[in-house]
Amino acid sequence: MDYPKSVPSAGLVDGKFVDEDLLTGKPGSLIPASWGNGVTQELLTVIQSAGLTPSEAANNQLLSALRSNNLFVTAPQFNQGKAVATTEFVARAGLQFSGFVSYPASTVLTVANVGGVASFASATPITATLPSINGIAHASTLHVINAGNGVLTINPAANEQIETCNGTFGALKLGLGDSACLIKLASQWRLYAGSISDRYATAHSGVYGNVGYQRFASGNIEQWGVGTTDAKGEVDVIFPISFPTAFSSLVATHAGGDGAMVILIAGSGKQQGCKLKVRDFGGSIAAGWGINYFAKGY
Repeated sequence: MDYPKSVPSAGLVDGKFVDEDLLTGKPGSLIPASWGNGVTQELLTVIQSAGLTPSEAANNQLLSALRSNNLFVTAPQFNQGKAVATTEFVARAGLQFSGFVSYPASTVLTVANVGGVASFASATPITATLPSINGIAHASTLHVINAGNGVLTINPAANEQIETCNGTFGALKLGLGDSACLIKLASQWRLYAGSISDRYATAHSGVYGNVGYQRFASGNIEQWGVGTTDAKGEVDVIFPISFPTAFSSLVATHAGGDGAMVILIAGSGKQQGCKLKVRDFGGSIAAGWGINYFAKGY
């Protein structure tokens, strides 16, 4: 809409309405019926679109219409335009979880799950297949929870991949109570949080097996392994990883068919390893005796 500039008889001055000048007798501007009707209809369209019935006695209907929940259209999911966002769009965008859905069996998730929580609960192993990254906005998130006794395996869509927070790739396996928080990046889903991410974080990293270690969030590290005595009855232990700050303590046992004593040689404990001495109950030493050790440090 605009001023009725195309109607010469409207009497506009500099493109705007003016009042009558009583001193000079110059007439004021006239409002053409077409223009007056157009302005009125433009306002009525807004009022009626909000579901209100126009009333001559009400002077606040335009404001009521603008404040109603019937006037504005919610933009499509992932829309990145500059239109005003409705509360429905904001809620769906991930400032709060867009939804919570429970699944009792293997399921292929869809874009409808993006921004929400998918909770699985099964007594037997099941799988959750992530939605394809195609068409999903950058940095969109998806949270997955395993609330069942069966192991939940999270797989990517065909020809796509999941990257963990330490840069490795592969499916994720969630036990009872585990969770995985994923974010969509340029070409993949990336694990960034949740209990399962602790397995890939330096603060909680570890190696299991006959020789291994485990880091803890406190900074403490536990390491374990095996060794064999040399001809002097000694074992040079090299830890699986170096303690970043200091070696603290060690417990070792003899692995054999009879009793033996294992000691930590004083002053030998270092960040990288230590030296042990093994004697049997008679004080003898020999090569080839096996030991198991458990060391602590930080």
